[in-house]
Amino acid sequence: MSANSGLSITPNRQQALSARTQLTLLALPTAKRIRILKTLGRYERALARKRIREQTTVNGQKMAGRTNGKKAKMLKRLGKTLEPYVKNANRLELKHKAAFTGRIAALHQEGGKEQMSASRMARIHGTPNYSAPCSRSQAKALTAEGYKVRKTKGKGYRRASVREITASLSHGKAGVILQAMRGQKNKQGWDIPVKARPFLGDSTPNVQRELVNIIEQINSKRG
Repeated sequence: MSANSGLSITPNRQQALSARTQLTLLALPTAKRIRILKTLGRYERALARKRIREQTTVNGQKMAGRTNGKKAKMLKRLGKTLEPYVKNANRLELKHKAAFTGRIAALHQEGGKEQMSASRMARIHGTPNYSAPCSRSQAKALTAEGYKVRKTKGKGYRRASVREITASLSHGKAGVILQAMRGQKNKQGWDIPVKARPFLGDSTPNVQRELVNIIEQINSKRG
């Protein structure tokens, strides 16, 4: 698996091709070998897209969900840009057209950490309106941290409700208070952990079985 999250397949002895199948493949014209590997690539792409639709990994396990708890499917766009490429008429590479998309796919395929910065967040989500009312998620985070307001009667403070916080605090002020309560500094950069969600790949027996099927279909048409 490369940094661009591409599936690479080279038919050879290590992938358990029989001697007869190897000879059959090598005996074919270059254009036909390319056609066979391209067909195999489209088959593997269909498998990857099916896994994304069903949110399952290569091993058939349920794909890790979103860290924010939302039910929206993961990797929905990554299957659309997969393309099969054939190198030197004997190597199939299933990868993304754009290198940036490939890096994102590789991160989800293998897991790791994504570097984030305030400037990048602004490019993705736009600059926040700090004067806007505090969001409900900010208010919930503040209540979880124990944010309090002064009692209307008597002395002392009491825990604030989500409704009170959203009604009294701006987006910017809520963010500052939340950072202070958590003891956080205004970071310029941070890492976001990404769980592995392997959607590209196949077992050697399945790859070889499909390759043999494709060769037989093409040969039968020739006959």
